[in-house]
Amino acid sequence: MNETLAPPTAPAPRRARRTRYRLRVAAVAACLTLMCALAGAVAARVYHGQLLVLLVAGAAFGAFAIGFALRNRPAFVAPSASATGLAAYLLGAIALTGNGTEPLGATIVDALVNAVPRTLTALIPVEPAPDTVVVPLFLTWLAATLACEFAIRYGRTLLGCLPPTLLYAAGLYLVGPNADPGPLHAIAYCVLAAAALAVTAAPPERRPDGAAQVDGPAPSRTPALLGAVITTTVLLAAVAVLGPAVARLVTASPGDPREFVEPPQLTDIDLNPLVRIAEWAKYPEQELFKADTSGDAWMRLAVLTEYDGTTWQAGGDFRTAGTVIPGSGEATYSADVEIIELGGKLVPAAADPATVTDLPIAVNLYTRCLLTPDGLATGARFHVDSALVSADPAAAETARPDLSDPASVAVPMGTPEVMATIADYVRTEYDTPYARAQGLADFLGQHYAFDAEAPSGHDLPALGFFLGSSAAVGGQTGTSEQFAASYALLARLIGLPSRVVVGFDVPAGGSTVTAAQGLAWPEVAFDGVGWVRFDPMPAAGAVPTPPEDTLEQMEEETPSPEEDAGGGGDAEDYNDESLEQDGDFNEEAGAEESSLPVWVWYAAAALLLACVPLAFKVRRALRRRRRLRRGSPAERVAGAWAEVLAEAARAGVKVPGHANAEEAAARLAALEADIGALPRLVNAAGFAPGAVSEEDARAAAAIAESYPRIVRHQVKWWKRFLA
Repeated sequence: MNETLAPPTAPAPRRARRTRYRLRVAAVAACLTLMCALAGAVAARVYHGQLLVLLVAGAAFGAFAIGFALRNRPAFVAPSASATGLAAYLLGAIALTGNGTEPLGATIVDALVNAVPRTLTALIPVEPAPDTVVVPLFLTWLAATLACEFAIRYGRTLLGCLPPTLLYAAGLYLVGPNADPGPLHAIAYCVLAAAALAVTAAPPERRPDGAAQVDGPAPSRTPALLGAVITTTVLLAAVAVLGPAVARLVTASPGDPREFVEPPQLTDIDLNPLVRIAEWAKYPEQELFKADTSGDAWMRLAVLTEYDGTTWQAGGDFRTAGTVIPGSGEATYSADVEIIELGGKLVPAAADPATVTDLPIAVNLYTRCLLTPDGLATGARFHVDSALVSADPAAAETARPDLSDPASVAVPMGTPEVMATIADYVRTEYDTPYARAQGLADFLGQHYAFDAEAPSGHDLPALGFFLGSSAAVGGQTGTSEQFAASYALLARLIGLPSRVVVGFDVPAGGSTVTAAQGLAWPEVAFDGVGWVRFDPMPAAGAVPTPPEDTLEQMEEETPSPEEDAGGGGDAEDYNDESLEQDGDFNEEAGAEESSLPVWVWYAAAALLLACVPLAFKVRRALRRRRRLRRGSPAERVAGAWAEVLAEAARAGVKVPGHANAEEAAARLAALEADIGALPRLVNAAGFAPGAVSEEDARAAAAIAESYPRIVRHQVKWWKRFLA
């Protein structure tokens, strides 16, 4: 009799152990997958939107899925399949984030070649683009593949945690100081690592996969699991309690890798865009670009804040940006632009640009101007949305000048004398900062003429010739280059922060912008209002009045110091009838005899001389009290600085009046007396008085009060006695 033999089956305990083991392996794989996704998402904190988070999560899951599925295959199979999957995933990510304007092949090559430098130079928030997502996706996929091989194939869970940890550190380095701390990410990462280690399976030789056999009684894992849970709980509690206190002790800021990458560079024509004004004035019909705008606006090409006596240049560096420009408000203006013959790298856009599409962009966060690294080619098209900046003239009429930026008030050495004369005239004629700014624009517009044939030039000699030479020899005429540059420098001599802007007056709707619409104009900064545009250009057809007539009239009307003090002139001194008297003055003086003995007068004189040192000391004490106790915090900081300089002068170290705080501090170092943070407080009081607090004023006063005692031994004895 034939009997049908049933296939052998594994005993029930062995099947249960195999099931538990495979569950643990799956748990380790899930924890490591989430760890790789979290580590890759660390860099997403400086990216725009959530697209990069989804992409790195997909990369972590895809890499682990391939490695987990091929864990029992030969060792060379999984890496080969993972490399193929990585290539396919990167191609999909590049196609997803590309804008479709370039062929896919060219986009792929450009993204792979420029991935690292563009990831480091991209302006934050980084726009997910083919060249900015390749690096984080590649590193995430690589970390997940290595973690799967170490932990799942070879059973080394602790070693498997190393790749995602390195990826986490790389993400922190890429973010640098440009994002807020992420303690929740760190806690979640630690919990996942602890969970993966807690459920680690048996060594590889005891894996219940395929034909592997598991013999012997199953060891109890309850104590190990309980210990892992308790340890994890204690660690989390310690992080929650001690984490904030430790964070407060860390004062150093992480390094930023972007500091080591050279920003996009300007061409010669972009470094000094004011020289383009003369060419535009000579060829006003030249077509520069087409623009279809949603309203009238001034489209800026360059904002120039730094002047060295030769050229006006822009401050700050350009940083690569995506389609979204950081720091802008809600877009209220849009423009579609097609380049014709503009040239250069600077991109025309209304202030402040918010988004730019169809053109690679770098932005200067200091001036909010745009640049395209590849230059503007004929036929290039792009769309720009801007949050229009509009200053309220009514608010500016009563506002103070904004002196917070030292670059906007710096004046080079060697300014022409005519500039000082014009500045004195404006200060005399007008009282408020806004009235002086408008009065300066009116003065230039009324006394100087526009000449399209005027040569280019805005260095100090050229501006001196424009302002001071007569019209007969070619002076007093120029383009907007000379008008804007002269206005900005004169404004600084008056005490107004200024800058020069090069741009275009673009009407609403579709139009072709010609060179006639390109010009330069000055702007003045007012506290709480912002930059206000002023127009110093003369009206069309206006006949200018020679400036020397107005300036000479001012000099004639200005009273001399003697007249202003009421002392009178020669005619008043020698023709006053009240001075004519009869008789001999000597006889009249001799008739008046003193009723006091002579020695009394000598004693009084000696007493007065003895009181001189005491009077000087009282005067110094009262002056110190007034400087350190009265006025605003900024005024008291300035008073403390004046006290320190006075004491240093008594000790033999004199500081010239033109020296700034740093130069003065260098001279004071000869006395070997620490003045602490006083130079920094003096700069803050001079350029940003509103930022000086009561605590700063008290600290400055403490330094000024202790300084005389420190340098007393270096003051000569007779100076200590007299003053």
